[in-house]
Amino acid sequence: MTRPDSPIVSQRRVLTAIREARENLSLTQREVADALDWSVSKIIRIERGTVGLSITDLKALLLHYGITDLDQVENYVKLAKAGRQRAWWDEYRGLFPPDFVRYLGLESAAKTINVYQFHLIPGLLQTAAYTRSLILSSGGNRELAERQVKVRRMRQARLDDPELEQCFILDESVLHRRVAEFAHWQEQLQWMLQVSRRSNITVRILPYTAGWVEGMQSSFAILRLSEQANDIHLSIERPDGDQQFADARGAEKAVEFGKIFARIEAAALPASETPSVIEASLLNRQ
Repeated sequence: MTRPDSPIVSQRRVLTAIREARENLSLTQREVADALDWSVSKIIRIERGTVGLSITDLKALLLHYGITDLDQVENYVKLAKAGRQRAWWDEYRGLFPPDFVRYLGLESAAKTINVYQFHLIPGLLQTAAYTRSLILSSGGNRELAERQVKVRRMRQARLDDPELEQCFILDESVLHRRVAEFAHWQEQLQWMLQVSRRSNITVRILPYTAGWVEGMQSSFAILRLSEQANDIHLSIERPDGDQQFADARGAEKAVEFGKIFARIEAAALPASETPSVIEASLLNRQ
């Protein structure tokens, strides 16, 4: 089964291509804007993906960069058109920060997902009751909580994708930080126990006995979108909003965090021990 690209991934690829074409010619954004009689802000918004890219503007950029091969131009046109297709997360534009909506699109097309979580159950593994309790205890209202529950449910459809490799490493403290009331917390742990036994999902625990591991203090997610070296996305959790490294230039940072993930993975308990660790946490709370 071949997974179709997300519209956001298609958009990312065409924008990466035109930005790299400009940089390969050592052209500044101002030089391109002056040559095409555009504003500099228009070039900036196009390259960042904050405005739509019309086919007319795309062809003007390609011509200016000397990309005239018909097959190559047609491929970029197809990517641009695919990038304008609507997807399920589009209904949340204006309701959630733009970076989070983009993340939903990238996550939907990822070929591998590696998540390290230092504080909470990852969104992809949360039960509805856990999500509600988390949002309400963070000052959110009931409407926002239900919206988040719906989004997480849509995201969690990916858990059933046999082509998707998913690895979650949780700090042991996550198993003891009760966000929901007791019954719902038990439900959450039971769900994690079930998920940890799926063949396409790996859940591992970083135990207290591992001591300090460099980089363990920040929760993050790494999405690999294809086999291309720079087709990788990094999201780092921050108190004031997640920091996204969404373009190809963020690939270096993503590779750096890939090494951090490998260090944490090496210090984590084997996946075969995860069920017994979760079961022990359940027993300790009865």
